[in-house]
Amino acid sequence: MRLLEKARDLGQEIKASPEFQELKRTSQNIHDNSDAQQIVEEVQSVQQQIEFAQNSGIQPDQNVVEKFNDLKLKMDTDIIIQAYIKAQNEYSQLMQEVNNAINDEIYNS
Repeated sequence: MRLLEKARDLGQEIKASPEFQELKRTSQNIHDNSDAQQIVEEVQSVQQQIEFAQNSGIQPDQNVVEKFNDLKLKMDTDIIIQAYIKAQNEYSQLMQEVNNAINDEIYNS
């Protein structure tokens, strides 16, 4: 199972990457800050409500949309959350590049 061994090696390399380490650090910062953690949890809850409404083919409740906008403003001004969002984006970009490299090797060789 050489393939699985290489997959585990890749997982270890990703885990050691600066992008993953920064995501892990900023995630812990969110966890350690109750205000930031509450904002993130509320945003996730409100996003789910909005997505559920949209997936059901109905317009999201205006109060829910306003709450989301208020929470978004709080997120935009919280440096702990902004660092976390930046780390998430950089990690996502890394993973996309890894996936693209794998796909290029599979389909373009």
